[in-house]
Amino acid sequence: MTRKLLASGVAAIALCFALPALAAPGGGAGGDDSATIVQTSETNGQASQNQPGNMGNVAYINQSNGSGDVAAQQQNRQGFPYGTDSSQDAAYAGMQSITQTGNQNAVASQEDNSTNATQTITQTGNTITGSSVTQAINAPAAWNEFNSQSANQSGNVGSSIAQTIGLNPLDAASVAAGNVQTASQTNQNGSSITQTVDGDTALNNKQTAEQTNGSSNAITQQALSNGTGNTQSASIDYGNGNTIGQTQNGGVGNTQTASVTGGNSNNVSQYQGIGGSGNVQTAYVSSSSNGTIQQTQANGVSSGTQTAYQLNTYGANQIYQTQSTSGNVATVTQSFGSGNVAIQKQ
Repeated sequence: MTRKLLASGVAAIALCFALPALAAPGGGAGGDDSATIVQTSETNGQASQNQPGNMGNVAYINQSNGSGDVAAQQQNRQGFPYGTDSSQDAAYAGMQSITQTGNQNAVASQEDNSTNATQTITQTGNTITGSSVTQAINAPAAWNEFNSQSANQSGNVGSSIAQTIGLNPLDAASVAAGNVQTASQTNQNGSSITQTVDGDTALNNKQTAEQTNGSSNAITQQALSNGTGNTQSASIDYGNGNTIGQTQNGGVGNTQTASVTGGNSNNVSQYQGIGGSGNVQTAYVSSSSNGTIQQTQANGVSSGTQTAYQLNTYGANQIYQTQSTSGNVATVTQSFGSGNVAIQKQ
């Protein structure tokens, strides 16, 4: 399962344009570097920053009123020995920030081989289709902790946000702990948010995603390892044909919450994996029609809780709940609508 989760292929291409590493050779004294790029009203602008592994590096890119802009940032593995194993060189407590405003087909990507890192991308008013955000933080050692990823898109079409907290490629075991992923999209259609936390063990990670005033959008949240105290929260307000999908593998005390308000044919799917205990799934749908809620807690799950609400609905709505083993609780509440279906299997 050990693998390195890279930023998009765009990042690799864009980084070909980068200057040499901003620290001295080997990165030995390169901590607290600062790099800034500003591009305005350009066509096919390329902005790329590559900083060596060290402490406290800062990178900023600001692109506005251009077309086909690409921005890429990387803080890589070299120079700063993390722990006692010099093969696990890494950045520490770095910060990466990209802002793209009023562009067409803007692309932004960030990669940090770090812990305690911060990544932020904002895209606003980037017209036409295909604007994208990619953020990846790879574990520098056995622990990948206290990282923060934040992305916001507004007024874009056919756009995507992908956030990943990844594994350590040099270590057979990795723990992802205390990481936070936040993403939002406003006034968009045909767009997606994907958030992934990937470690052999996941502890107290938080994923939050929100979409407002758009149709045919999707939110996907994934915790791909057994863990404790992980939280997934997703909300979609006012749109049609939207989807929320939440997945957590087995563990203890994990929580999934999904909310949909307004619109037609919106779907919520929640899954918690084999052998979990004390996990909670909650889905809330209101003022909508012809929607579906599906909640699943897999074989071997005990003391799990599933709660589903479809309130003030119209048309035919459906709720499916599945649990196994013992001590589980499932609750369904539906109001209004016609031909509603509720099925529970324990």
